[in-house]
Amino acid sequence: MATQTKKQKYNKYIIEYLNCKNDFHYFCENYIYIEMPGGDILLKPYKKQKELIDIINVDKKCVVLKSRQIGISTITQAYCAWLSIFYDNTTIGLISKDGKEATDFARTIRGMIEKLPVWMKPMSAKTEDGRGFAKKTEQSFILTNGSKVYASTVNPQAPGKTLRGKAITFLVIDEAAWIYGIEEAWTSMVPALSTSQTHARKNNVPYGTIILSTPNKTTGIGAWYFNRYTNAINNAGSFRPFIIHWKMIPELADEPTWYSQQCEMFDNDPKKIAQELDLKFLPSEGSFFESHTVEAVQNAKKEPIEIIKLFNGDAWVFEKSIEGRHYLIGVDTASEHGEDKSAIAIFDYQTLDQVWEYKGKCKVKDFTKVVKVACSLYRQNTLIIESNSYGNQVVEEIDESPDFSLMLYKEKRGEQKLVNGLSTNIKTRPLMIDALYSYVTQYPEIIKSERLALELAGLVSKKNGRVEADSAMHDDLAMACALCMYVKKYDSSRLLIETDNEPNEKSIEISKIIGMNEDLKHNINIFEEHDPDRNLNSELIKELKSNWGEQGGSINIFDIMSDIY
Repeated sequence: MATQTKKQKYNKYIIEYLNCKNDFHYFCENYIYIEMPGGDILLKPYKKQKELIDIINVDKKCVVLKSRQIGISTITQAYCAWLSIFYDNTTIGLISKDGKEATDFARTIRGMIEKLPVWMKPMSAKTEDGRGFAKKTEQSFILTNGSKVYASTVNPQAPGKTLRGKAITFLVIDEAAWIYGIEEAWTSMVPALSTSQTHARKNNVPYGTIILSTPNKTTGIGAWYFNRYTNAINNAGSFRPFIIHWKMIPELADEPTWYSQQCEMFDNDPKKIAQELDLKFLPSEGSFFESHTVEAVQNAKKEPIEIIKLFNGDAWVFEKSIEGRHYLIGVDTASEHGEDKSAIAIFDYQTLDQVWEYKGKCKVKDFTKVVKVACSLYRQNTLIIESNSYGNQVVEEIDESPDFSLMLYKEKRGEQKLVNGLSTNIKTRPLMIDALYSYVTQYPEIIKSERLALELAGLVSKKNGRVEADSAMHDDLAMACALCMYVKKYDSSRLLIETDNEPNEKSIEISKIIGMNEDLKHNINIFEEHDPDRNLNSELIKELKSNWGEQGGSINIFDIMSDIY
């Protein structure tokens, strides 16, 4: 009977062990204890903490913008404990801004493991008790299953030596916006990190990189994190953005004294509160906009009501076209090669509120089609295309289109001559920047996009007087915005804007099929429903249905547009 009882207990442990290994959330909610005044308590993750771990499990790379003291480091530490316990020979690297932070991070993970039941800890005959730790120090430890955790700071004298020689499979960079030398450390780590994570993937071992921080400056010590986060929200690179403001956590938002207590901890300093609690990037010395403007622009940002995938970019919709309104469409074109992206910014002429934007890396020919989409959705517009270099190709193609050529803004040169597009030169560029500064400073609430807000925050005044994005940053949307502001401030009297024209029928119809990544069957229904009005031939419908049968999925609507226009 005793043997049977022992076997049952043994089986119970095996089942529970597998439950924990297969479900981090189950493991966390039942076995992770955290130290609190008065005694240890079970960690009960809230919704946003769980979302973060789910992103790490799926996307592997994540850059997190977070408020201070909301438990994101804690859930990350619990995930590190889970990895090291249930997967042999994992190597976890932790980078913090100073020695105390690094020690505390590693110590917390170690404490979580020490509090686990004995039967869950890895076992080895090489240690005295057979389970748990083979070696431990203040900033590192090795478990008996070969898993390792190393915590480190970045040595300003030799940042390239950070975690050198460590085959890191899971990397955590904590408070990344506040670490001196992190850019050099990251550059030196990437090759080895990539190799180690590739081996982990092949062996079905969880791996990844998570970058955590409250915001700092847009230049200097905070520039690396700012650039990494900006790239993430622009879908540039492999990192997924994750934002967690303290107001997103009901347990904190519903607690009437939490925010005021936190503000007191920061001596009620507005700048510290803006950064540490309210997720505002503040400009450094040399930034183009003042800190209060940068903060106000970020306060005004809104979530898009719709995101449309177009080629290798995203269109963010903030407000649909309103009949009778006129719109300014700024277009900044870039090559498909290089670091810059092509961008479109659309503003309501009357209110100057931002209503739409696009940013993406694509061929100029394809970008021209995106411009046509923008014009179709906001049919009553003035289309302001920066005509230098690649932009001139867009101007020429739009000018050849009878449906869109009349929308083109024409730059006045001399007394009589009008030329399609708007050139950027020593005369017009300072005026564009002046208009941008004037309107954004006076009316920061007109900026709705986080992407645009961060580009504006990253603008700097160079020593030669030129205003542009700082090194490794971008100003594509900012310049598209500046085109609109220039025309509004310096040339609106020439537009003779009419706001009572009926929108073109094609504008109405194209807006109904613009869901490029929606299933093809939906697009077929749209075409069949409106076929009498559009006079589309039946062969096009047949082709759509044929594609549906072959693909069972999405279609590029620009293949359809070529038949329409």
